[in-house]
Amino acid sequence: MSATARWTSTLLVGLVMAAAGLVGVAGAAAAEPPAPHRCFQADRYGEMPTCTWDGTRWTRSYDGAGAAGASTGPGSGFGALVVLMLLGGMAVTVWKLSTARRMAHDAGMSSRDATAMALLSDDGLEATYLASNLRGTSRPGPAPSPAPSPAPPLADRLRELTELREQGLITTQEHDARRARILDQL
Repeated sequence: MSATARWTSTLLVGLVMAAAGLVGVAGAAAAEPPAPHRCFQADRYGEMPTCTWDGTRWTRSYDGAGAAGASTGPGSGFGALVVLMLLGGMAVTVWKLSTARRMAHDAGMSSRDATAMALLSDDGLEATYLASNLRGTSRPGPAPSPAPSPAPPLADRLRELTELREQGLITTQEHDARRARILDQL
């Protein structure tokens, strides 16, 4: 059999099957009476019924499924959203706890108390932040500069000034000017 003959026979078989299907649908449609008026009335919640023909009578149901069988309840997308929200909440909680513990440790405060504050109060992280900043950090900073040594007594300063002039390190005019300033401090 040639390719054209096979194609033609396949086409004819398809047409015969389609015609048989149409005759069956037309016969079923002819045997089925039109849907009664109650199939087009909404219930007290505004939901339209699903009416089905069981071969002898029409049955009306309000099962929440439409004619195409679509469910009106939450689907898998809702479940995935809930799971994502739970994971996000857990991630935020872990971040808040680790941040509060780090701030408390750096300020020399109790990490356990910071954890309790972050978990048990709405503003626990902010409270830990404020407490750690008010307390200061325990990190070593630059050493404070030593206090200046007190000035020697005036008599010692005058003696030292005279020795510098006798050694020739300062002139008589410099000696007299400095001596006047020292005496003005009395």
